[in-house]
Amino acid sequence: MNKKIIPLVLLSSFLLTGCEFIYSFFPEEEFVPADKDDDEPEAVEFAITSAYFTDEERHLRVNYTCNYDSPFVVTNHEFSKLNITGVTASELDVTHEGYFTLLSPFYQTTLKFEFYDSNNYVYISLRYQNVQLYNPDTPVPPSIDYPEGYSQLYWADEFNGESLNGNKWTYEIGNGSGGWGNNESQYYTNSNDFVSNGVLTIRAKEETINGFNYTSTRIKTQNKVKFTYGYVEARISLPAVTGMWPAFWMMPNDSYYGGWPHSGEIDIMEAKGRFPSNSSSALHFSTSNGDHTYLSNEKTGHNITQFHKYAVEWKEDSIKYYIDDVCHLNIDKYQWTTKNAQGSATAPFDKDFYLILNLAVGGHFDGYSLPPAGFGYADMQVDYVRVFK
Repeated sequence: MNKKIIPLVLLSSFLLTGCEFIYSFFPEEEFVPADKDDDEPEAVEFAITSAYFTDEERHLRVNYTCNYDSPFVVTNHEFSKLNITGVTASELDVTHEGYFTLLSPFYQTTLKFEFYDSNNYVYISLRYQNVQLYNPDTPVPPSIDYPEGYSQLYWADEFNGESLNGNKWTYEIGNGSGGWGNNESQYYTNSNDFVSNGVLTIRAKEETINGFNYTSTRIKTQNKVKFTYGYVEARISLPAVTGMWPAFWMMPNDSYYGGWPHSGEIDIMEAKGRFPSNSSSALHFSTSNGDHTYLSNEKTGHNITQFHKYAVEWKEDSIKYYIDDVCHLNIDKYQWTTKNAQGSATAPFDKDFYLILNLAVGGHFDGYSLPPAGFGYADMQVDYVRVFK
């Protein structure tokens, strides 16, 4: 497939707030894409993950994701430019950096994005309506550091809103089957979490609901965000409290090779709250006889109450686990198996998986340890979750 040079035009919507003049204009009729030429890219998906002003000079940063397999480039060409109320940016390599910055003459609250093909027809049109105005009391989100060898931010949640994004996450409610298969002691709710100052907090509390003495939250991206292969990373602070079992992990979106453990499980991070310097990673699968087995490693020497980056690099031929960019567990494909695809060199870790974040209480992971008397509550905090391709 040939690369296609496509421009991106931004139109702005503004409001009148206080003494600040904010202009608003949108055409009533939308352009309709013409028939694509044979050499135009197919099935391009472009989405804005966040947009915000970074300073008083109205520099606007736009974070985006795009699935196009080879970047399409905006250069200094008649129909290859990015402009916003007359301001033009050139040499924009879409998909490579994951964000771009413009100097805007106004404070925008809504942006309209239009990609044009080389015939000057609208190819993609979308509108983003949650541009954050500059607030000197709110820290500017840090620039995204891309792992070596990865150029696309496939999906992310920076937790910049005021509540959990229901378009990205689903709550799991209750105590599951047999304490979610682990004899866990908590009852999961949709009210033990909150989002504030760019951080998701999952709180385990001592309270009685439906016969269980503890509550907490478990969220997943199943059927909303699923993917095969990539670099998955989250920055997390964990509670150093006996009985806490925080986890950041992945499960198969569809049990293609059969029920657990035949379709696999990727545990990016787990911790036992009574060991404040330890966390572990693991890979679960089945033997040729159908028995459950796993490979794991426990990493020591880091204070889990501080924020650390926990990551997995999932490739066709290997799965590597990282803490703060340092690999502590490397598993090659010849080391994993599944009973139901014994002729495959990559099964079961060659199908779509989804993400899970949860804070469990008790369970078999740490010998059914429970919080001490007068426990109250403990928090697991998540700064961001990102998936790179």
